[in-house]
Amino acid sequence: MADLLQIGLSGVYTSQANLATTSHNISNVSTEGYSRQNVDVSATGAQRLSSHFVGTGAMVSSIDRAYDQFAFAENMINTSNHAYYQEKYTQANQMDTLLSNESTSVTAPVINMFSSLSNVADNPNLLEARTVFLEDAGSMVNQYNTLYKHLDNQYKGINADIDNSASVMTELAESIASLNDQIASVGGPGNGTGANDLLDKRNLAITELSKYVNTSVVATDNHMVNVYIGSGQGLVMGQNAQQVIAVDGDPDPARKQLALQFNGKAAVINGNQLGGEVAGLFNSRDKDVEVAMNQLGQSVIGLTHALNEQQKLGQTLEGQIGQNLFNDINSKDSMESRVLSHKDDLGKATLSVRIDDLTTLSPDELTLKVTEHVPGVSIAFSVTNNRTGETKQVAIDDLSTENRFNIPDSGISVGIDSMVTPLQEGKTFTLRPTRYGALEASIQETDPKRVAAAEAEVKTISSEQNTGTAQLRVSALLDKANPHYVNPENPLTIQISANSNNGMIAYNVFDKNGSQVNAAELTAPIDPLSGKAVLVAGGVEVSLEKGTPLANDQFTLQFNETGDSDNRNMLAMTDLQDAKIMNGKKATFQDVYNGMISEVGAKTANADVAMQSASILKDQSFERIQLVSGVNMDEEAANLLKYQQYYSAAARVITVANEVFESILNASR
Repeated sequence: MADLLQIGLSGVYTSQANLATTSHNISNVSTEGYSRQNVDVSATGAQRLSSHFVGTGAMVSSIDRAYDQFAFAENMINTSNHAYYQEKYTQANQMDTLLSNESTSVTAPVINMFSSLSNVADNPNLLEARTVFLEDAGSMVNQYNTLYKHLDNQYKGINADIDNSASVMTELAESIASLNDQIASVGGPGNGTGANDLLDKRNLAITELSKYVNTSVVATDNHMVNVYIGSGQGLVMGQNAQQVIAVDGDPDPARKQLALQFNGKAAVINGNQLGGEVAGLFNSRDKDVEVAMNQLGQSVIGLTHALNEQQKLGQTLEGQIGQNLFNDINSKDSMESRVLSHKDDLGKATLSVRIDDLTTLSPDELTLKVTEHVPGVSIAFSVTNNRTGETKQVAIDDLSTENRFNIPDSGISVGIDSMVTPLQEGKTFTLRPTRYGALEASIQETDPKRVAAAEAEVKTISSEQNTGTAQLRVSALLDKANPHYVNPENPLTIQISANSNNGMIAYNVFDKNGSQVNAAELTAPIDPLSGKAVLVAGGVEVSLEKGTPLANDQFTLQFNETGDSDNRNMLAMTDLQDAKIMNGKKATFQDVYNGMISEVGAKTANADVAMQSASILKDQSFERIQLVSGVNMDEEAANLLKYQQYYSAAARVITVANEVFESILNASR
């Protein structure tokens, strides 16, 4: 006969396990990462009784978590994606607010400067107007400086977040490795509440890690897991965890990178490929903040350099050729700061980047790599645009006669200023033509008398007898050493020839005595789109600005002695506000800045949409986990009553067994 007492006791034990587990579930209803636990009860072996078998009770087979590994994996992916887009949105929104805010934007200062510049054009002899112009010009470059510093602070803040992320990831990796060890010690799932709670803690740490980087998990022996991040870098291998550290970038030390450190050795990993919040930080820094810095530099370099060049074509109140209003964009320090040498043992040289053409100047950074070098003879490079990936080949064929080469379609040239040791194949440099433009921008001229409002020392005078409508102005002083260069004693006269037509101006140049200076008739093609043409006389470049010259029209080039009451150079400066001289002559300076604002605004909007979508997916995957693993209080309350009844019934079996035993004893007396 079956042992009623043992059967009753087994019922009590299993009921106690169910009651304890249910109570544990209820107690942890608000515990983050907790998975509901269930008791698996099975029948014990039956006892043979004659030709039949009688049950002997029940036993607890295991206590398991309600867990779906596929839901967990999906939640990790969605957590990483949401963290990535959330970080992208946070950083982009910060930039968008900065660039478009009236108090920090450069739009108003630029408009104010051109407004005061127009006032000088209206009152060229008024020192007060000139003073206001210089003050507004100084305020404009100061605003560019301030805006750059705000972007630089955001850049540094991202670096600080990257450094902090490295510390958090290391702590999480060590926690996962420690939990692996504890789980292996107690025997893994099914071995009671202790192991299950450890598994929950490990999953919680892994989920937290997935906020920072893409995370994948591979189960190993003894219920441990290996954890991989990014594109497959091992972070936790069983009971061993690698350290994540922040290291200086190459070639820019300020561009922090992440590395995995194990046994004293560090291996740099690509932060942009890690996913999660960390990839959001790297992508925002490298693709958004740096790009904005470069575009801001392009805008102010174009603006200040164009004004400088026009200033140098004019004449001051002191009768001198105008000098730079702003900093020289091609100073030695500026040119050398645009080149970064990568750390290697492939030679050492000092290179510089000179900005030659504003119309093709690009904010894109370039990678310059040596492909061939014959010391003292020739050198060849590949040049890759870091944004588009386009690669071109450039070279210096004779190092004995030249040390500078042009980079096609970039508006810049690169000079080899010095070479300490020969550059070997593979030696690499990063070129940043516009990165520090906004930081370096400064006002150089402080004397209002030296604002070159007047036309250059050579001015044009149209004859009153002209029948055409042409307006000419001096656009450049090409060669002051020319024997026929205009001076106070030697004016020149340009006379339009009858051979002119709609596509070309034919002309001759005469000195003050009426003698023809040119040996043969000169010609200047007329641009079919703009209607402009460029004429040259005695080392002076003269531009047809508008109108049409007719045969025998005359224009005299005279030396402009004082610049008194002359505003023509200042008018040329005001024209620069609307001149499309940037981005292949398709954009003004303001267009470049507005384009940057629009680009950042679009990135912010796109990141916002992506973040909202990722948030929905993350919530859905979390709800899927909760459906499987979450604690339902109504269900647990019902279970509590049910197991309480089971316990009472099992206890009653023990009572019955005791009564039967007592009856047997009494019967034997």
